[in-house]
Amino acid sequence: MHLSERQQYKAFIENPVKRYLNMALFDLESRLGRNVNLLGIFVIVLTVILSMVGTLGDISSSTRSYIELAELIITYAFAVEYILRVAVARKPIAYIFSFYGLIDLLTWLPLLLMGDATLAIRLLRVLRLLKLIRYLKALHLFLSSLQDTIEIMVVVAITILIVIAISGNIIHAIEPETIPNAFIGSWWSLVTMTTVGYGDIVPVSTGGKIIASILMVTGITIFAMLTGTISVKIAQIVNKTHACLNCMNKFSDEYGYCPHCGVEQVHANHRNCQGCDREITTDDNFCSSCGVKNT
Repeated sequence: MHLSERQQYKAFIENPVKRYLNMALFDLESRLGRNVNLLGIFVIVLTVILSMVGTLGDISSSTRSYIELAELIITYAFAVEYILRVAVARKPIAYIFSFYGLIDLLTWLPLLLMGDATLAIRLLRVLRLLKLIRYLKALHLFLSSLQDTIEIMVVVAITILIVIAISGNIIHAIEPETIPNAFIGSWWSLVTMTTVGYGDIVPVSTGGKIIASILMVTGITIFAMLTGTISVKIAQIVNKTHACLNCMNKFSDEYGYCPHCGVEQVHANHRNCQGCDREITTDDNFCSSCGVKNT
């Protein structure tokens, strides 16, 4: 019998205090983890509001000093949070070098490395926003979809570079008076492909307008294809509702065979609770006996 993720946490962490902190900091499926999640989001939003208020020119020096003090306190709180995460993680080294571990580290480390606290706080204001990735499920799905489409994105980026390089040279050859060199032509090509159209450089000849039209259509097509690909990946991740009966990897409902191990799937109307192992229906999200959420 395969243990659920929460059971693995409990089986590995015997110390009750460490298990409690681990659930609070890492387990976003538990009520305690969700509450800590909401608190983290509140603190980050608060720091953003404080940083925006601090940019106002007509606030008093005392108010500005209070804002800087509050940001220092929040920064040290993030440092304590990072230390606790390292202490209670099941695999501390893996957490330290993970994506989220590096983000957690960067949200307070610049304050110690820089002599100018004001400069460090300005940098931390930006880096703290990255912590929202940990708490918001939509961002998790977006990043997961990017991981699956990284090869496609590289191909699209290379294609765009080739197109703007070629069109930049062509537009310079057609309109040397308007576009004095190929570098400016490449910049104009990129702006035109993305349909930004700053208007600082406008082709006047018929050939230049034809090139601009081709770039506009090409840009819309390329970015639409990329957006559609990412959307499909996100939909596939969202629909991973069933776990393989053999390897326990999740996949979409439409698969008759596991795409990971190839075992045929026969989804029964009943399953065992992840908490107490009692039999429940597949439609039950919570066990009626122990109350544990089943995913």
